[in-house]
Amino acid sequence: METEKETSHKWNNVYSKHFNGMWYPDEEIVRFAARHINRRVGIELYEPKRKTNRILDAGCGIGRHVMFFAEQGFDVYGTDISEEAIEIGKAWAAKHSFKVNLKVDVAEKLNFDNGFFDLVVSTGVLDHIRFSDAKKAIKEISRVLAPKGCVFISLRSTDDSECGRGEKVDKNSFILQEGYEKGIIQHYFDLEELVDLFDGFKIFDVELSECRFPGSFGVDKAFLQTSSLNKKYIDLSKENSLDLKDSRWYVAAEKV
Repeated sequence: METEKETSHKWNNVYSKHFNGMWYPDEEIVRFAARHINRRVGIELYEPKRKTNRILDAGCGIGRHVMFFAEQGFDVYGTDISEEAIEIGKAWAAKHSFKVNLKVDVAEKLNFDNGFFDLVVSTGVLDHIRFSDAKKAIKEISRVLAPKGCVFISLRSTDDSECGRGEKVDKNSFILQEGYEKGIIQHYFDLEELVDLFDGFKIFDVELSECRFPGSFGVDKAFLQTSSLNKKYIDLSKENSLDLKDSRWYVAAEKV
């Protein structure tokens, strides 16, 4: 089992080499916010859906969702295991004069008071640790949520074509052996694990989203396609031309 410092070093490497180019909010975060938190109805006009003041992005990376919520006037916090990512996020926030709170922290040990947040979001984070650690993280998220506070989490599904890639270290958990996340753990959630993970919450919105793409793209589809500057042409008339899929759970739940 690697140490927190070793994990941090791996993620610092991802961000320092500009491999992680996620500068825009996840479409599912935008949809979740519009459905349940704050629907935008004008240039600077919003329709509140749920009383929400303080928000945490646990595993915020460079802060794309922190900036999304800060623009709407929320009191936003972000934590990440990577010092490099947090520094980029701070510079980004300063550029736009966003008053946000960013610090190095891990989801399994959040340094906040009980009931501090109205909403916690975490996208593509709890599936980069072992399932046992994901359960610790969700307990921490529950602890820092106010009564009836909400959580929105995205997780890779076992229906994903990449499930099984790498060195198996536990059920549905693999150490990636290639790509820009080489050496990092990836866990894929089945329905049974999803039910187990959200024990203590009432799920009010859930989607299993699937995106199909050609097998010729292979590992790290978006990164390799855009960074190599080499176009790959696709013949849709061939059988199984869209034989790979990205499959993800999107879950919104309320603390019991």
